[in-house]
Amino acid sequence: MTTERPATSRLFTTSVIEGRIDLDEKYDKAYNSVINLTHGLTEEESHHVLNKALDDRKVHDELCLGLLVSILTDPSIASRHYHDLTLVSRDSLKVVTETLIHQIIGERFSRLLESTRRQLLWLVRELVKTGINNVEGVVWCLLRQIAGGDVSQKNVWLAESLVDILRENRPWLDKFPVIVASVTYTYLRILEDHNGPQFANLRQKEVNFVVGLLRERFQDCLMIGRDLVRLLQNIAKIQEIEAFWRDLLHSPSSLCQGFTGILQLLQTRTSRRFFVVRLTPEMEKKIVFLCTDVKFGMQKRYQEWFQRQYLNTPESQTLRCDLIRFIIGCIHPSNEVLCSDIIPRWAVIGWLLSSCTSPVATANSKLALFYDWVVYNTDTDNIMNIEPGILVMYHSMRPHPVLTTSLLDFICRIIPNFHPPLADKIRAGVHNSLRQILEKRVVQSLEPLFDNRHMDAELRKLIRETFPEFCSNSVPGDVKPEDFVAPVSSASVTKMDLMVETGLDFGTSTVNNDSDVNNSNHIGEEEAMFSDEEEEPPTPKAPLPPPPTKIKVEEISTASSVPVTEVVEMKTKVNDVNSVEEKVDLSKHLEYLESDMKTILLDYQNEKDTKQRCDLLQKLCDLIFSDDLDQDEAVNLATCLCHLLSDDLTPGTSLLPQDVSPESIQESLGHPVYVLFDNLITLPEDDHRRQPLLQLLVEMHKITLHVGYHFLYFLKASNIKTEKVQENNECSILTYRDLCKAAGQKDFAGFIIKDLRLCSEDDPRVLSWIIPDIYNSFPKQTRGNAELLQLVLERLDSSQLHDLVCMVLQGSLQMFDNSSFAAILEKSLQWETVEQLFLWHLAKAHEIPVDCCLSVMPKLKFTSHSATVSNTHGEALSNILMMLRRESPSEILLRTLLLREFRVEDPTVATILQYWVQRYEDKMAKLINDVVNNKPPQSPNKRKRNQSTKASAVPLDQVLSHLNHLRTACGQTKFFALETMQDTLQTAQNQCTETQKKKYSDLFALIEEEEEEEPAPEPQRKPKSNRGRKPKGRKKQESESEEESSEEEDVKKPSRKRKKNNQVGSDSD
Repeated sequence: MTTERPATSRLFTTSVIEGRIDLDEKYDKAYNSVINLTHGLTEEESHHVLNKALDDRKVHDELCLGLLVSILTDPSIASRHYHDLTLVSRDSLKVVTETLIHQIIGERFSRLLESTRRQLLWLVRELVKTGINNVEGVVWCLLRQIAGGDVSQKNVWLAESLVDILRENRPWLDKFPVIVASVTYTYLRILEDHNGPQFANLRQKEVNFVVGLLRERFQDCLMIGRDLVRLLQNIAKIQEIEAFWRDLLHSPSSLCQGFTGILQLLQTRTSRRFFVVRLTPEMEKKIVFLCTDVKFGMQKRYQEWFQRQYLNTPESQTLRCDLIRFIIGCIHPSNEVLCSDIIPRWAVIGWLLSSCTSPVATANSKLALFYDWVVYNTDTDNIMNIEPGILVMYHSMRPHPVLTTSLLDFICRIIPNFHPPLADKIRAGVHNSLRQILEKRVVQSLEPLFDNRHMDAELRKLIRETFPEFCSNSVPGDVKPEDFVAPVSSASVTKMDLMVETGLDFGTSTVNNDSDVNNSNHIGEEEAMFSDEEEEPPTPKAPLPPPPTKIKVEEISTASSVPVTEVVEMKTKVNDVNSVEEKVDLSKHLEYLESDMKTILLDYQNEKDTKQRCDLLQKLCDLIFSDDLDQDEAVNLATCLCHLLSDDLTPGTSLLPQDVSPESIQESLGHPVYVLFDNLITLPEDDHRRQPLLQLLVEMHKITLHVGYHFLYFLKASNIKTEKVQENNECSILTYRDLCKAAGQKDFAGFIIKDLRLCSEDDPRVLSWIIPDIYNSFPKQTRGNAELLQLVLERLDSSQLHDLVCMVLQGSLQMFDNSSFAAILEKSLQWETVEQLFLWHLAKAHEIPVDCCLSVMPKLKFTSHSATVSNTHGEALSNILMMLRRESPSEILLRTLLLREFRVEDPTVATILQYWVQRYEDKMAKLINDVVNNKPPQSPNKRKRNQSTKASAVPLDQVLSHLNHLRTACGQTKFFALETMQDTLQTAQNQCTETQKKKYSDLFALIEEEEEEEPAPEPQRKPKSNRGRKPKGRKKQESESEEESSEEEDVKKPSRKRKKNNQVGSDSD
């Protein structure tokens, strides 16, 4: 019997994007072999036929594989074929178990058909029941496929099916301590996910099973180590788990002889095999790629993809703990990776912490981060397990102080509250961690972290009490409340009673959970939120280089008699490069202002209503118009306004509404800061009152660059009219140029790029929204500007790119032209791959011709199958090839290609030559002949032609190298048999040195056969002369150019000479 090849896979789901693979062909072949042998036979006859076919080892493996596929695809004959499989297998089903582990379950379990999954679980049940060797590996792989944080029907079904198999075959399970521990670890973890009422029956089944393992096989479970305690505390509210807790804390010997208590578990480091078992192979592959292959600063799109696939539901937030423990325990980068620009582990963990949306998951994630600190032993524990925790805090001090503050508060309060009877041991463990961090120079000093003046006074005091030996010797009493900026209220982070969070109340003998909840996700939206520096200066006087200039403002107390006397940390740009931190006392600035202005500012800071604040700012503008500001007044007023408007300038959310419409845009302009901009654009250009307001905005811009892109946003948004607001005066974005002039900046392009760079970091959506207007309003400074273009492309996503492409095609946007593209292309060679691909999309939209890319061709490098791609330019080369394939070959294009350096591992030139030869064979032969003979390209101007020849002459050795590569790499020989190419090779051979002839002997060998076919000279000269002219005549008829006609005349001259010689000989006879 013959079976047809199915259009889809027998085992796996297929789609238009991902169809059948090589495994499908292999499985089909094995399946067909079995069916052809056993079709129509009884069970006994099948056994006889199969055993007879097993003489060959390859046939044995194929038949076993075919029977496996049959079991997984056809439930009706699965039982019979499983019986056949056990009888014919001569390797204890090794082929079957290895196929399941490495191919079906390990690599493509998520793509299995629904029916195949059910048959797979049926087969595993039978394998376990039979006690087949290595089936424990199959069970371990299935445990990995139970995804944490996933309560989908498929995942819940897998968890329930597997627990049923293990319960039914408990004696088999008890034989494998590692599997017992892995099963216990897995089901303790997923019990946390199965807390809904719809999972009540399943949860009870899992609880009974896992508690039975804990009590009966606790000796095997001890190998889990300290993370067993962490998992138990997360589900401590379950009645059976609570009872087990009591025994664990108060009568440990009842669980296992020789078990001394919870400290023994905490001192045992958890093996990485348990961290691995809680991630599916797909998750593991992606998170390892993120931590080992993605450059720092380019991780945003990868994190978004990962979050969209695995962390986009409320239930999935519990997965963050598994990811953090896996990163800490399993991903230990080499020194080479640590010194590279690959994203560090602490940045990935910082992203997982800051983007969490569940308070409980946030608390558990912090515990997962610091869990190895609790009883850290320098002899048995690894420094790599505590390094991420300190670096997350250290590098978040400046850009995200809330994250650093909450983690510091957590580590301080976990010492006395985690398990009070072991408080001294935990304190020693945390201190050991900090000492080794300093000894190994993970950071140079802890003073910038522990003595950070940005922290709340109460928290700073707590840190000094907890870690006195790591703090500076300054007296805590010298610390004043006004020394701190943007304090994090301890009210939100001081409740660290872990018992209350988990519902435990066992007196003093408890294992607590963390209730430190940071509901703020303000840093979850910024992906490049950490610095990649590994070490910091030893004192806070030279802190981390901060991101864009930012003013951090503490809430001004309304009860104060002088409300605006708080000290605010201001960051001022010096030469727009180095950030210098200075303290500014606002009360001193108020002294330089008029009493009316001072009153308005004091009323503003006490007012909470947005509309009233806008009215107060309008009054301030009226005062400015009535009485011009001098330089000192402008500086002091700008300082106060930057302080008061800090919430508007750094809102923490996008300026652009989620649903962009004229109404929502107009509504977004209701913030007080836009009152200043509105007053500026309503005044005519020749109105003298514009100058003091411009001067004020310039001073504010010097203090914080946020003013710049807010102004740009306002200028565009003000031009959008709604149906209700038709009387808006249309303003021009060109007003932004006045701000640059008022600032005395001559480099307008540099001025606008600084503002847009900050906008790209703070609010990428706004950048993509305003950038078309920037290009259209300031074409001289923006079109063809490579720095601005990269700034735009590095923050784009696919939908924003599509918007730009549409505007280019509509003719409403031009970002570069033909004359500037070559320079942009050359600079883009250092960009990231995605940025270059986006550039080529825009180039296609701009209809950039291939001629604009030719000057860059010789500079492009490529090596096939290279392990390192940092020095190759595959993005540019592949796109230029796509442009060349749409061109008809010309001498200019050919000469440019042949001038490219020949390298055997670079297929670029040979590829396009082969492509053209297949489509323009005769024309290519003619062009190559012209290049070899160094003939000038066609040009209506003789002088230009001569100049072009000199400029584009290709060395003969270079031409022969590429032609030889065409022959060897593409197997091209037919082309060289053309008469024109034979003449070309003959000419080239005559011009070569002996060394070159030897070097290209294989290429020149192609002309030997045709030379041998030429007839020997005969007395009858005329016929030979006629034969010699016939091919030339045909060529002349095919050619339509004057140059080819002149070439025919040159070729004919020797013939006429030979003919003349023949006539003289005939007369003498």
